[in-house]
Amino acid sequence: MIEISNLFFNYQNKEVLKIKNLKLDTSKISILMGANGSGKSTFLRILKFLEGDFSKNISYFGNFKPNNKQKREIYLLFPEPILLNRSVRANFLFTLKTYGIKEDIEERIKESLMFLNLDESLLSKHPNELSSGQSQKIAFAIALSVRAKYYLLDEPSAFLDKNTTLLFKKTILKMHENFNTGFLIASHDKHFLDSLAQKKLYLHSGEILEFENTNVFELENQGVKFCNFIDFSNCKKYKDFKKP
Repeated sequence: MIEISNLFFNYQNKEVLKIKNLKLDTSKISILMGANGSGKSTFLRILKFLEGDFSKNISYFGNFKPNNKQKREIYLLFPEPILLNRSVRANFLFTLKTYGIKEDIEERIKESLMFLNLDESLLSKHPNELSSGQSQKIAFAIALSVRAKYYLLDEPSAFLDKNTTLLFKKTILKMHENFNTGFLIASHDKHFLDSLAQKKLYLHSGEILEFENTNVFELENQGVKFCNFIDFSNCKKYKDFKKP
């Protein structure tokens, strides 16, 4: 569980986030929607310790000051693949070493490649020898090889074709089923998010609203209506929007 209280973040004199209370169940697949520039990526970066010091505002698995091992339980995957200029295998090994993983290395690599229908022959390739689609898959496979407790995915389907998007969706569900892995997925792609969401979050005016029964395809529309109609600062959870 990640618990957030009184988290405020400003950028260039603009209030980007003002989250008073939020609990993220790290065993579930949660989705985060919101308009462009609403602060979704910033929120993910904060959760991954890449923006500011919020040790007084965020509790990770019961700890306000998680140690390095606990910090490695959180993995952030960026929209564009970030690969070192070395072989794919070396990229795997570097990441696994960074995350303190010393056992079952080959098993993890083979398994993550299998999840994404990638051939082991790619392990000897360098990033400049990969197609953009292969690079996306490799970056995701490397992330999955870590077997983190909670994954933060920032627009994971932004540069994917239809078939690869479906493959990513199936892989997320498989990881969740096999390892009880949790995900927080920030995306505008409703077709990608549909059937994934166990918890739905909508970011508006710096605050996050929880929806339980609203369809993904209606979430943005309902979220905007709800936020414009009611004093958002008093909202915690909302099950079904009905305009009085």
